[in-house]
Amino acid sequence: MSNPYQPDPYGGYGQPQQQPYGTPGYGAPQYQQPQPQPGYGYPQQPQPYAPAGPVVVQANSPATASVVLGFVAILTSCFYGGFLGLIGLGVGIAGLNKSNQTGVGRNAAIGGIVLNVLAVLISIAIVVFYFSVQP
Repeated sequence: MSNPYQPDPYGGYGQPQQQPYGTPGYGAPQYQQPQPQPGYGYPQQPQPYAPAGPVVVQANSPATASVVLGFVAILTSCFYGGFLGLIGLGVGIAGLNKSNQTGVGRNAAIGGIVLNVLAVLISIAIVVFYFSVQP
């Protein structure tokens, strides 16, 4: 009697032939694309899935508003730039939170935060300079 765990060297009747390692019998199944039918026009490529349609990119409005407020706050830092800088800082943090959710506008939000902190620091420096220079 032969070992039941050894493959039959002669193939046997009704048993599938075992294939050596690396042949198409092992691993992921190999799919062939259907051949185009002969005819007129360009051959059509098979579509494995339906086209997704237009991709809508969401803009991160708070991040953009933070950058704009940062520029305006720096330009007007001698009058009321500190207040605009604080408002822009809050909007920039909101834009950073939104960018963590959507993945859009992270660099703009960080840039807006930096500009607004700079505007607040310039405003503080102007106030300190004003009160230290006065006779």
